[in-house]
Amino acid sequence: MTGDGLGPESDGLSTEQIAALAPGIHLIEAGPGSGKTRTVVARFRQGTLDGRSVALLSFTNAAVDVAKSRCRDDPTLMEAPNFIGTFDQYFHRYVLTPDIRRRFGITPRYMSSWDDLPHHIALVRPSSGGSGIRLSCFAREDEAWAVDEARLNRSEEHFWNTLTPWRRSQVNEEATKRIAGLHHSCIFDTTESRSRALHALQEPDSIYLGRLKRRFGEIIVDEFQDCDGVEHQLLGLLRSAGINVVAVADPDQAIYEFRQSSTGIYQQYRDSLAVTAIASLTTCYRSTPAICSLTSALRTVGLGELQPDPNHEGGASHIHVVVGSGVEAGSAALKLIRQQGITARQTRVIAHRRSDARALIRAGKQPPRGMSHMESLLVPVVELRSGVDARGRLNSVKRIEAFILNQFDWPSDGTADTSDQQLKHLDLAPEHIRITASKLVSTSRFWSDKKACSAAVRAHLEELANDRPINLAPRLGHRLVVPDKVWTFWESQTEGLIPDIHLDAIRWAHVHSVKGAEFDGVVYAIPPKATKNKHVLDDWEQEANSELRRVFYVGASRAGKMLVLVVPKTRHKQLTALLTSTGVLHTITHVT
Repeated sequence: MTGDGLGPESDGLSTEQIAALAPGIHLIEAGPGSGKTRTVVARFRQGTLDGRSVALLSFTNAAVDVAKSRCRDDPTLMEAPNFIGTFDQYFHRYVLTPDIRRRFGITPRYMSSWDDLPHHIALVRPSSGGSGIRLSCFAREDEAWAVDEARLNRSEEHFWNTLTPWRRSQVNEEATKRIAGLHHSCIFDTTESRSRALHALQEPDSIYLGRLKRRFGEIIVDEFQDCDGVEHQLLGLLRSAGINVVAVADPDQAIYEFRQSSTGIYQQYRDSLAVTAIASLTTCYRSTPAICSLTSALRTVGLGELQPDPNHEGGASHIHVVVGSGVEAGSAALKLIRQQGITARQTRVIAHRRSDARALIRAGKQPPRGMSHMESLLVPVVELRSGVDARGRLNSVKRIEAFILNQFDWPSDGTADTSDQQLKHLDLAPEHIRITASKLVSTSRFWSDKKACSAAVRAHLEELANDRPINLAPRLGHRLVVPDKVWTFWESQTEGLIPDIHLDAIRWAHVHSVKGAEFDGVVYAIPPKATKNKHVLDDWEQEANSELRRVFYVGASRAGKMLVLVVPKTRHKQLTALLTSTGVLHTITHVT
């Protein structure tokens, strides 16, 4: 819910926004920059004034923080019996945690993904060792788990294809054993926790469903377009219990197909409602008319064409297209942004793939995406030093901290399966790991070769591990060997980087990390290559409702005053033809 434009009046809501507060509304379909957050918080306040307890749910902590910030003038809004938090926190607190405590007498532990587990647990290998597959790549099949090939990265796919049927069976059996063991210890990932919460609510005369009905008169669910089948069932149970569920969504921002969410499920829900139960926010207070015309052309599911605010504070009258690639195209695009008077702080370079965004800022090879321990360290260090945006920096720091913890010799008895448990074993506070991570990033500027890199990393790890109850992993030196491909990547990415304190203030990110944000200027990289034989411009040309097209929609709609599209020479005629046919005003700059 971050980054929404405000309505036309500083002290009031627009006509559309007021209509969304009506009691009979069950779906608020909000276009980008239409004041969604403002409207949602107003509805939340209105519900509490009516004497009801209200829950406001979203899918990210960042969105929740924005909602809470809008309620700080009246802290009682955030106090019990009201609730503001994530979708998962809600069902953890009121359903699954009390259910597990009642059944087993212990408090469950939750993980967003099995990828957050220590390396020795998160990676499944056959008994012979060698490469492996992340535990998060396995999907449930009845009471067992098997590899879902669609989730494999390039290295894992290559490894899987080399296995005999017997070896594959062995890997699946090991994953099943490991996941079952985690569940037995009441450690759940997001998928399992939602499934178990659903089961608890589906029980005849569920005590938890009754408690929720007595406590909450209304539940507002933001980013509803990202709900998968299980989440729709959870909300359906709440509705059937008599709780008023208000869904807030922009269906064209559904960009998480890996979670099995889809616009088809959303459209079925929307079709089940009476027209009078749906409110649409179609006025965009964020973007210029030219940007609004592009985002409207990219929509396939949302109701109504986006209308620019006639009082928009100004910006470029056209979309700018830069034809070219690499840092030359990136420099040309940023020059156009600066000419518009937009600061570096209010500019973001984004793309569907992180590598495409970064390529416009820094040259260099891409990581080999292997199973090397040192690759899992060097990649996030490079990102921190190269200008990744705030969310990306936080993610990179977490990955470095996970690398550090993974280098200890953890017991296999299940007592050190989470980072909290590991810190407790080590008798360390989180800031101790954060300090070591900071040292690694700081000294990385002096890694002159592979051996110097490995030696420096080992020194920092040994300093942290000194006098700790848990030793570093055996054969640590083998773990810290830097493969040639990884070092080639490192050199290509760090060559010419100036000291971190003087880094160019321009930040880069991929679309998923800026969803919900807004910037005065956006440089968006059209992908140079198709993904699995599909390209976003082909999907747009063929009027396909695809995730590629929706990702483009999300990225373009982050821009407020100026949008620059960087397109490779092989695709520029197709892009300009699409812009022309949809009436999007644009100018073209060729980079030679």
